[in-house]
Amino acid sequence: MNTINPAIASLSPPRPDPGSAPLCILVACDSHSWGGLEREVIWLAAAWHERGHRVTLYLPRGTRIESQARTHGLEVLTHSRQGLLRIFDIVRLRGWIRSQKPDIVHAHDSQSLRLLSLTLSLSKTQSLLYLTRHMGLKHTRRGILNRLLYRRTQRIYAISSYVARGIRDHLPISDDRVRILPPGIRYQHFTIHSLSQQEARIQLGLAPDKTVIGMLGRITAMKGHREYLLAMHTLMKQDPSIQGLVAGGADSEPLEQSFLREIQTLKRQLGLEGTVHFTGESLDPRVAFAAMDIFVFPSHLESFGMTVVEAMTFGLPVIACAAGGIPDIIEDGENGLLIPPQDPEALAQAITRLLNAPDLCKRLAQSAQSSTRVWDIHHIASRYETDFHHDLRTTGQPSLAPRPPPPGSG
Repeated sequence: MNTINPAIASLSPPRPDPGSAPLCILVACDSHSWGGLEREVIWLAAAWHERGHRVTLYLPRGTRIESQARTHGLEVLTHSRQGLLRIFDIVRLRGWIRSQKPDIVHAHDSQSLRLLSLTLSLSKTQSLLYLTRHMGLKHTRRGILNRLLYRRTQRIYAISSYVARGIRDHLPISDDRVRILPPGIRYQHFTIHSLSQQEARIQLGLAPDKTVIGMLGRITAMKGHREYLLAMHTLMKQDPSIQGLVAGGADSEPLEQSFLREIQTLKRQLGLEGTVHFTGESLDPRVAFAAMDIFVFPSHLESFGMTVVEAMTFGLPVIACAAGGIPDIIEDGENGLLIPPQDPEALAQAITRLLNAPDLCKRLAQSAQSSTRVWDIHHIASRYETDFHHDLRTTGQPSLAPRPPPPGSG
């Protein structure tokens, strides 16, 4: 079922337009977590670096996102994110901006946007400021400070139509400055994998001859683990030849650890101890995908659904909830199946439908893998670049390359 399309596997990263000068880009993400948002920041920055741009990331010190940035060979400037030390961080960042004069300053969260806006004002530079918003908005932010903040922002990118609606409804910014641009994935990373299904199952301690229904994601209340276990309980009463795989772990924070204990208790109560396997968090997602026959994603509300795109790219038939940004990815019956959120019975029925229709599984998997080609990270990086160059020309600020050597990172 996990077939690789040779034409897709041979994709090579597009290079920048020879007529466009390399850009100096400062990317900021003020996050101590590790998930889809943080991976996207690293992958996008790495893609720009590979495409010939000078990229520096501004990240909290001692976090996994910092270590991942360094692993990718990216230039990193760190900050403390602690109380009065923020003042020294701002002074240091101001000095870096004044010396390096970045063309583009790109924030991935509201905290970073506020800090960068303030620092750019203190630096008196003409760098263009952008925000990519990864989460939906539920509350209006139209006070005077927000009006000033978003007036300084050149453009806001929304990762899905769901996020874009929240921006237009709640932020003081005109529609023409809001653009939907989904996250990117490392396409070849998920279409090329040497591990066979049997090898993956042995590695994960799964029965090699039983059908695997799997899900992958952080163990939080919103991801649908409860619905998944209830659906698997229903299915296993009818068909003992299936098994479950839950890939991913919970963060160390008390709320997520409490939910993890709740899910483990539910698993025991449902009698799924020997048939639904939890991997924990330290796992290459491709190993989990390789072991699966069907991927399910019963998240209650997802701003986009990067894991869904990865599973589709790997070549799996996917079932997900028709909520948030998921309908931007899946067309029901064409490249996956959509179900209502928080409905374990609907999930069980959709899984049964695929189990009983191998031809449907194959068609959905092939269509899914083909449809996600547009999310290749280099194509997404190129779309950002097109906007950056256009805006620099429009505002009369051509790229300032070459620049002085970068200062030592901290």
